[in-house]
Amino acid sequence: MELDGVVQNGVVVPDDPSALTEGIRVRIRVPEPPAAGSFGERFARFRGVLPADTPADLADQHDHYRLGTPKQ
Repeated sequence: MELDGVVQNGVVVPDDPSALTEGIRVRIRVPEPPAAGSFGERFARFRGVLPADTPADLADQHDHYRLGTPKQ
């Protein structure tokens, strides 16, 4: 079973407290903090992943290329 919740004043408060019974043991897994570094450093691995023949207006006309709608 997985439950979501928040920490309030140092106490974990589940979104649905009725799912827990008094005295039940729980394990809390804290997510890893986001990667440090600038945007460029974090997303450098994506440089060059688009093929060389990618249209220059892909960002502006993505609906045209993805869905075939008329260019705007």
